[in-house]
Amino acid sequence: MATQTQTIPLTARQAESELSTRASALPPVSRKKQAAVLFPAFVSLALTIGYNQCFGVFQEYYLSPSQDVLVPSPAMQTSPPTALLSFVGTLCYGLTWAGGILVNPVIARIECGIWAPTTPSTRLWRRRILRLLTPRTITVSGVFIMSAGFTLASFSSSIWQLLLTQGFMVGLGMSFLYFPLLAPAPEYFTDHRATAMGFILAGGGIGGLVLSPVMRALLSSIGGRWTLRSYALFNLIAGLPVAWAVPRSRFATVSTAEGEGPEERRPNTHVSRALASRPTFLLSAVAAFLQAAGGQLPLSFIPSYTVVLGLGAATGANLLAASSAINAVSRVLAGYAGDRLGRQNALVLTLLLAASSVFAFWLSSALAGGGSNPSASASASAAPLWLAFIALYSFSVGGYYALFPALVADVFGIRQYAAVNAFILFIRGLGTMFGSPVGAQLLGRSADEGARAYAGIACWDGALLMCATACCVGVRWADAKGKGWRWVA
Repeated sequence: MATQTQTIPLTARQAESELSTRASALPPVSRKKQAAVLFPAFVSLALTIGYNQCFGVFQEYYLSPSQDVLVPSPAMQTSPPTALLSFVGTLCYGLTWAGGILVNPVIARIECGIWAPTTPSTRLWRRRILRLLTPRTITVSGVFIMSAGFTLASFSSSIWQLLLTQGFMVGLGMSFLYFPLLAPAPEYFTDHRATAMGFILAGGGIGGLVLSPVMRALLSSIGGRWTLRSYALFNLIAGLPVAWAVPRSRFATVSTAEGEGPEERRPNTHVSRALASRPTFLLSAVAAFLQAAGGQLPLSFIPSYTVVLGLGAATGANLLAASSAINAVSRVLAGYAGDRLGRQNALVLTLLLAASSVFAFWLSSALAGGGSNPSASASASAAPLWLAFIALYSFSVGGYYALFPALVADVFGIRQYAAVNAFILFIRGLGTMFGSPVGAQLLGRSADEGARAYAGIACWDGALLMCATACCVGVRWADAKGKGWRWVA
């Protein structure tokens, strides 16, 4: 991690004091402007996180005998490469988050004019390139990279080609679209910041709600190759207007108005050693890694586990859509509750509920479901537990996604939001690439068959989420130790 010598506000109160001294320079934010920030960010989440949440539909399709993309078919192999196929989705999801550690600093430097040509000696070609390098060109490029990745994936015939296209290219393009629209959003809200972020992040759930059954229907009717091509075209049509509406950071406007030089207005784009050594930062990073590893894991296996229970692939896609819908509602409600009960309090409670639901319902369902030839009574008892798990887990896990961005602003200060959030999302990206592939390996090495083979995955997922909960409790304690205890925090 790079270091900076500038002073870093260590508490949210110091950050708010800094903001108040510069409030006169900030332009007023109208409701219309807030809406212009909210809705493009909401749609960008639907196109990026929404797609990532429904990748389990593709994973189940690639492992089915009816797929028309991979040669030879994984279903014909003695040991299907479940872990490798799972990594296609987690690589995309991980890069969507991890790319922020590169995208956010670039956006911040562009908006503050640090890379702008200032001397006549600058070469002409460099001046032209820098003049074209804007947040809008980055988001538009992201849409084109995403669509190109889906198009190239439609011509793939092996898993390594899917890793390069549907995994790497699509994930890279998504990070180019995701962060420039999401990072400035908290700056346009104060009292209702968590509610606003909950609404924006609900876009991921709504995207999954719409895309899961649509993808399943397309895969069944026109096959994998034409489904990928159709989504590439849809992504281009829906993504370009959103990419064009990317907002500017409010602090870039302040710096320009105050006439500060490049050194004075250099943004906080990296985490300093002083900030990185704080217990709140270290615990937040570990919690982010563990929650990302565990939070995404059930979504990868909802379609396949539903098929194992004998409920059918279409039901699996519908359950994944229902999970996304519940998740979207819970993000808004969690943001609303966090604004009133305390964002850290609400975050710890939702994480604890998510971890408890894994042990109480998914693990119980896997144990009750039996082996490869379960009895009718075993399947009948396992299915309700599985449905209860999807409902409770989807509701509780959405709280983390809605509350954590606002919590970062509270604990570390809004001026440090971009740097801290980018680094922690980078950690989350690594966690996402860790959880599901390990779960798939546990599934592949299990001596059991049928629903009982998923018991190891459930234990793994519950342990990850319980440890993440413990780390968030540590953040709550360390933050209160530095600022003084407050019940609502």
